[in-house]
Amino acid sequence: MEEKNNIIASYIEEKINELEKMSMYVPNENKEKLLMAFKNRNENIETIKTRIDTIFNNSVLAYKENLEKMGFAYDDIIKVYDKVGKMNKTTSKLYLKGGIVPYLLLGEKSNRKHNNLDLLCSKKDIQMIREVFRKNDLYDPKRDSLTYTVNNIDYGFQVVIDGIKVNIGVYEEKENQIIEYNFDCHNRIGIIKNINVKPSEYIVPYVSSDNKKYMTLSLELIIADKLMLNRDKDKIDIEKIKECNGISEDKIKKIPLPIVKKLKLVGDNLEFTSTMPRIKLDIPKRQRSMGFINIGTILLIIVIVVCIKLGNR
Repeated sequence: MEEKNNIIASYIEEKINELEKMSMYVPNENKEKLLMAFKNRNENIETIKTRIDTIFNNSVLAYKENLEKMGFAYDDIIKVYDKVGKMNKTTSKLYLKGGIVPYLLLGEKSNRKHNNLDLLCSKKDIQMIREVFRKNDLYDPKRDSLTYTVNNIDYGFQVVIDGIKVNIGVYEEKENQIIEYNFDCHNRIGIIKNINVKPSEYIVPYVSSDNKKYMTLSLELIIADKLMLNRDKDKIDIEKIKECNGISEDKIKKIPLPIVKKLKLVGDNLEFTSTMPRIKLDIPKRQRSMGFINIGTILLIIVIVVCIKLGNR
């Protein structure tokens, strides 16, 4: 039975890892509940795996259906982006990144919800940007990577404006490449991306359809981020990016994918409201009489509480 339980535990772990690759996170207590529901059962392994698959597949389906109902409209994100621009009266620059960029350049609404606004700042400017938000009473040390890191690496921070999470990442030029740092608030993880591009290929000037100038993360690198996440919305955004000037299939094939490293940060034990999509698998109680789970009683509850990302995107 112990060997059987180990196989079940490994299978559940694999399923959870698949969700994490799609930026969906299962709470630890939910994972333990799932393990307790399937360990020490009399059914054969294949039957148990099928039951586990049913729970995961139905939960993901419900998650995707609810995802479009969560988050903020395109116009709300743009309003916050404009508000940040007006706040920053310094010489320090903030650059837009993520899935919002192609729609802004094309002058089209995305017609989907966005969980947050993602911005970038050079390492030399990041302290000044912190001060901008501090003066506007928006800075919260609980949302700052410097509260937790002990390795002197600044992964950036997060602020909340009009209910929308704004993630500020950091980048620097180092050894003929770009190093990008981002902070996952909820999981307290520092994300390091090694990107094999020149500075001029990283932050790029664009002119929108209404003749406005923007400096953003290059469209090629936005595609690279989205190729790594490969969510449904990322696929849609990539197709939209292809409509922008200067993007071709040939260029996309040559895009260098970043090398990503994640580090668990330490420090004060501060709690956060999650902004990351968390998928909860509500495990039904075991039936004592029959020793199996009645699939008809499965309640699939998706809990999405908003934190940073990875992402997005």
